[in-house]
Amino acid sequence: MLKALELTGFKSFADKTRFEFPEGITVVVGPNGSGKSNVVDAVKWVLGTTSAKSLRGKEMADVIFKSPNQSTRRDINSAEATIIFDNSARVLPLEQDEVRVTRRVYRSGEGEYMINDEPCRLKDIKNLIRGTGIGADAYSIIEQGKVARMLEASSKDRRQIFEEAAGISRFKAKKLETLRRLDRVDQNLLRLSDIVDEVEGRLKAVRNQATKARRYKEYSDRLQQLRTQIGLAQWRQLRESIRIYDDQIEEVETQSNELNLQLDQSTNTIAEFDSQLERLTGDLQGQDELSAAVREKIAEFVTTQTVQTQRLDELASEIARHRIQLSITQSGVGGIENRLSNTNTELDDSRSALKKTQQDLELVESRQQTLQSQFKQLQSDTERQRAEQVTATRKVSQAQADYNQLAAQVDNFTEQIESLETQLHSSQDILNSLQQTTAKHQHQEDELNAALTVAEEESENITREIAENRRVHNRRQQNLQALVERLTAVRERSNVLQELETRNAGVSEAVGQLLKSSHSHQEGTPRLGIIGLVADLLEVDFSSASLIDLALGKRAQMIVTEDDELLDSCRTGRTQLDSQITLVNLDDLGPYPLPLTLEDDPLVECRADQLIHCPGRLRPLFTMLLSDTWITQDLTSAQQLWQRYRGQIQIITKAGERLDHQGTITMGPPDSSSALISRRSELRNLKQDIFVLEAQVQDNRDEQHRLKQNIEEQEEQLESLKSLIESKRTAINQQQVELRSCQDRMNHEIQRCEQLDGDLGSIRNKQNSTAIKLEQQEIELNSLKQYLTEITGSLNRFNKAFHELERQNQSLNKQAVQLRITAGTGEQRVDALETQLLQYALDHEEKKTVVDDQVKLLEQAEYRHGHSTMQILSATTQLAELYLTKAQYRDTTVAIRQRQEEILTERKGESRSSDKIRKEIESLVARKHEIELASGELRSQRITLEERLREDYDLEISSLQDQQETEEETQQREEVEREIESLRRKINNIGAVNMEALGELNDLEERFNSLSDKFQDLTLAKQSLEKIIQRVDADSRRLFLETLETIRQNFQQLYRKAFGGGQADIILEEGVDILEAGVEIITSPLGKPAINISLLSGGEKALTAVSLLLAIFQFRPSPFCILDEVDAPFDEANIGRFINVLKDFLDFTRFIIVTHSKKTMTAADTLYGVTMQESGVSKQVSVRFEDVGINGEIHNDAVNRNAA
Repeated sequence: MLKALELTGFKSFADKTRFEFPEGITVVVGPNGSGKSNVVDAVKWVLGTTSAKSLRGKEMADVIFKSPNQSTRRDINSAEATIIFDNSARVLPLEQDEVRVTRRVYRSGEGEYMINDEPCRLKDIKNLIRGTGIGADAYSIIEQGKVARMLEASSKDRRQIFEEAAGISRFKAKKLETLRRLDRVDQNLLRLSDIVDEVEGRLKAVRNQATKARRYKEYSDRLQQLRTQIGLAQWRQLRESIRIYDDQIEEVETQSNELNLQLDQSTNTIAEFDSQLERLTGDLQGQDELSAAVREKIAEFVTTQTVQTQRLDELASEIARHRIQLSITQSGVGGIENRLSNTNTELDDSRSALKKTQQDLELVESRQQTLQSQFKQLQSDTERQRAEQVTATRKVSQAQADYNQLAAQVDNFTEQIESLETQLHSSQDILNSLQQTTAKHQHQEDELNAALTVAEEESENITREIAENRRVHNRRQQNLQALVERLTAVRERSNVLQELETRNAGVSEAVGQLLKSSHSHQEGTPRLGIIGLVADLLEVDFSSASLIDLALGKRAQMIVTEDDELLDSCRTGRTQLDSQITLVNLDDLGPYPLPLTLEDDPLVECRADQLIHCPGRLRPLFTMLLSDTWITQDLTSAQQLWQRYRGQIQIITKAGERLDHQGTITMGPPDSSSALISRRSELRNLKQDIFVLEAQVQDNRDEQHRLKQNIEEQEEQLESLKSLIESKRTAINQQQVELRSCQDRMNHEIQRCEQLDGDLGSIRNKQNSTAIKLEQQEIELNSLKQYLTEITGSLNRFNKAFHELERQNQSLNKQAVQLRITAGTGEQRVDALETQLLQYALDHEEKKTVVDDQVKLLEQAEYRHGHSTMQILSATTQLAELYLTKAQYRDTTVAIRQRQEEILTERKGESRSSDKIRKEIESLVARKHEIELASGELRSQRITLEERLREDYDLEISSLQDQQETEEETQQREEVEREIESLRRKINNIGAVNMEALGELNDLEERFNSLSDKFQDLTLAKQSLEKIIQRVDADSRRLFLETLETIRQNFQQLYRKAFGGGQADIILEEGVDILEAGVEIITSPLGKPAINISLLSGGEKALTAVSLLLAIFQFRPSPFCILDEVDAPFDEANIGRFINVLKDFLDFTRFIIVTHSKKTMTAADTLYGVTMQESGVSKQVSVRFEDVGINGEIHNDAVNRNAA
């Protein structure tokens, strides 16, 4: 899945570098300090390492490339690394076929992460690779020394590797997140409970405030309406004044625009003059440039004349000098020819003497060759004998070594037999002990399972009871809420009616004053003989009260007296009446005619006086008032009945319609303020309802409290049972683990006994066969020693003959040396003479060449002399033409200057006209400014008016500007002002008002209902989170045990394969919960007892770590694995086993190996070199196997080849 790695400015990789990782094994080599381990650091860094120390630095900014002191490179301000994954198999949870994970850090300390070039968090990258085996601290990256640290780490730390392989690290993260959420839920429940109590208390207070706020709002709304009306009239006046000023401004702007047009025309004219002046200036500048060019050419040709004249004088001197030199050179050629003749004679004599010396030397060399042939034959015989001696010596040494090795093997086999017998007895003892321990664990597991079953059944029963109690509790809560809402509504209605009663609403002012004075009299003594109102002296069911109100009408306000005292008081003037009243004296009531008997009439429901309840002495009063009033079902029935008893009865329908004695019909909704009987009947019913509802609310609250206590007690029991069940399950799991561990160890010991027994028989057979080989080897050794003695004697004889031949050869060598010296001297003399002769010939040729050169130089000088003369004549002609052109340019310049003066005069006149127009425009601007100031003041007043209405009433007056003021509004302005003052006094009399209570009331009711629902939801959420934690723990235990068992089996097989035998095991820490238990590694190399991993050698530790790593791969393959010099402790044989094991995993894992080992390089499918051609800067190079030295050095040929 790992496709490539890109580095830019990371550590020593200053330039952008890309490493491709194809399938198979990729090896990165290079000398120490070249930066190859920085490739590993880059992968760790991108995958989320936050520790600068693990990246071999002090702070994170140390990963940014920093130029060495002697380098010309500049420091880089950021470092970036990108890992490219091939996601075509969708191993990563993204839909792209290629995933790029990038990390960047700046020297300021800021860093950023990206996935596919989109910014992200480090948490997002870790979530992306979680469960894949990839990670900065996972088993996919094994660095220098990490192999030993992994084995020597504590059992708790080693457990993390197995958790990553099992894929439960994400479960642990989910559990921690769930625990945090559960803690937040508990806190929210506690806060929410307090808030619900607080909101309930606030709700009661707000209901009282809302009633007062409604009256205040009525007055405020009317006040707003009137103030808006006045403000709108003022706003219209201001708008009209502003419009007049705007018209004046528009007139001034029109005049200003006309003047601006005239000014623009004048400005354009001036601009045209300026354009002409600019063109003339350009023409004048062009003429000046042409004149300057002519002057330069004149100066150039004058200079040419002067230079060529001087050149003529110099060439004349040069011609004279060449003629003298030619004469001298011709005279030296004759002397060289004489010396050539003398040297030829001396050379012939030297050659004759050298020939005689060479003939004597050939005779001596012939005798030497004969002696040399004899020497070679003797030397060949001697070498043959020596070779036979060496062979015989080697065979004797090999035979002796084989003898010693066989003897050591016999002794080693004896020791191994004794060790294996001891281990076999020890394994049998351990096996017996494990069988007893297994039986004990099985018995304990059965007991725990029985106890767990009982606890789970009890837990289920309590859970069902809690659910039932909560259901009842929720139903009670809903009932209580409904009762409280109903009680609140009834109380509010009762308060309203009680207030109406207190104020005697619906009663005339005179009647009210009489009743008030009567009630204020001494208790038990009615004042003025007043008994009360008709409406106060009867009781009627609320359902019939409206019918009695309609039947009595205004008679309900009749004052009932027991004597004529009130009548006398009114007649004499002692009691003053503000309005009319109606009196009825009980004493004046005589016998009342019997009413009509209509009860049997099918159209009649009942008689009105039968619906009321009153004291006996008041019955005649109500018989008089209601005995002629009958109740029917509807108006149709009433009309039919009235037609039969016309003028004798009054009829009331149940729908609230009245047909009186005269036949007039009254219908429609009644006036609630005058319905005294209905109001008082309703008030009595409401008080009864309040009493009943308060009792029901208290009963519900008591029941809720009891249910809540039961639920809390049951939850405590359930928690205890859950803890007990969890402890039992943990104990059962622990027993199962220990039982499985004992069984595994039993199987291991049985296999060990069988293997030890087999190894013991095999070693005994090897010991017997080795003893036989030892006897045969002793016989062969004695025979070889005798043969060696014979060869040594023959070799001594050859040595004596060799010394005699060597003496004769030395004598001939001396003669040959003397002759060679003589011959050499002669040859040197001949060579010297030949060289001298050659030199004389060369000098002769050189002199002749010099003569020819002198002749050529003389001819060239004469030619240049003639050429300079022609150039002087040409320059003189050109000067005459240039002087004529210069005079023409001067005349043109004078004409241009005259035209400039004319245009400047015209431009000054136009500028004066333009200045006059500007002054007129400035005057208009000043006038416009004065008008704008006056208009601005009015606009400010209008804005102030708008802001006042906006601040007071949040009203935009501009939205009302289309409304026209009526004549009535204009005439009633004073009345509106008086009403405004009246409303202000009423608002002040109300006092402090909480206007927010109106909106707050609905909000509080909604909030109270919402909080109650949330409380229930949080309770359910808490239960759900607890179930999630239990499920995560169960899944984690199961996955961890399954993973550990599979890795354990893989590890045992790979360990035997890597070590050629032996045993290894992975054991959980005993007596600890599975989710917290450490992991121990036990090894037993072949022929050794079980020992702690800390006692292994470096190579054994490394090979054990590789076996463990590959066992994890076999269970959950990682897409790639980086090995940073883990083969350093291996010898050649272990490296071979290591490579063979790696090849078995190439189908699903890509290996990236950083190494110095040539043996490891032979397994590479891709080979990268890292070198530092430039100090402090790493560079990637492509290398071949033969380009790398023993310690990882890369030959210069490979570096140069990459540079090319």
